[in-house]
Amino acid sequence: MKLLVAAAAALATLTITGCAGITVTQLWRDPDFVSRPGTRVFIIAAMDNSANPAQFENAMAQALRARGFEATTNLGNFPPGRINGMAIRRYAAENQVDLILMTRLTTEPATPVVVTKTAVVSSGWGAFGSTVAGSQTIVIQGTNVNARVEAFDARTEPNALVWSGQSNTVDVQTAPQSLATTVAADLVAARILVR
Repeated sequence: MKLLVAAAAALATLTITGCAGITVTQLWRDPDFVSRPGTRVFIIAAMDNSANPAQFENAMAQALRARGFEATTNLGNFPPGRINGMAIRRYAAENQVDLILMTRLTTEPATPVVVTKTAVVSSGWGAFGSTVAGSQTIVIQGTNVNARVEAFDARTEPNALVWSGQSNTVDVQTAPQSLATTVAADLVAARILVR
């Protein structure tokens, strides 16, 4: 019976999270932006209270570091709470940051998934045993997230928007790593980040 319950839970998790990863559509790229080498990126994730922005910031930093860029996060330098734009601009200037990457995340309840678990338990042997069957139906409610990502050239005053993208909606549990990998690749492909 425990094996059946575990299998049903695994199936429910797979159904909720799905198999598809996040995709990001480039909405806009500044046609006047001239690509130039720059390796320092400051990452900010802003989201409602139902999710953890540190997961998104850390995943993005890790994905950029894997591509050879230096990356630091808002929550790694400033306390949680309201984002202080002036302090971030000052930090960017003092630390020669090349790009500020702002991710605005919104969450919403996922479509509920109904899972019915049925278990059949036998006791005894042959005609001397008995069989009992039972089922349980549960509704699992996950959370979806989508992201709007904007890249600002920190070397200009004011910091100029040079690229923006919008993600599809995915399960919040798989989103940080999937979003980070996709955005890092897209920024390099669009030559917003150049080593």
